[in-house]
Amino acid sequence: MELLQLKYFQTVARLQHMTKAAEELHIAQPALSKTISRLEQDVGVPLFDRQNRQIRLNQFGKIFLEHVESALLSLEEGKRQVLEQAGLERGRLFLATTNHKCDAEVIGSFLSMYPNINLRLTQIPTEEEKLDLLLNGEADFCITSRGT
Repeated sequence: MELLQLKYFQTVARLQHMTKAAEELHIAQPALSKTISRLEQDVGVPLFDRQNRQIRLNQFGKIFLEHVESALLSLEEGKRQVLEQAGLERGRLFLATTNHKCDAEVIGSFLSMYPNINLRLTQIPTEEEKLDLLLNGEADFCITSRGT
């Protein structure tokens, strides 16, 4: 039994539609069907009732879904705690740049991925000053530009 199988199972159970689940998961529908069939083989019982083109969670599937959701939540919580302990989800980041016209899209993307990071962006006029900040541990990163 693999984690990916469990996530796929959870999505199929929620949508109760193989094609819609495949679209949401960005995989081919036959691949999803095969993954669900392998999971059912691993568990030892069918988890869905299939009639014509309809798929519904059966009594075994409902019981299994409760445990899958609990396990996935537990794993996510474990990941969150590890990242928090490692300091990878929150903290401060000091970025020194020559000008404030650095790529706003990249910074916006970073902040949306790590919303608990406090990003301090400051304009430093010379490369020497930025290097001093880096060497003294006052800046975490510097963005520089080369003249042509």
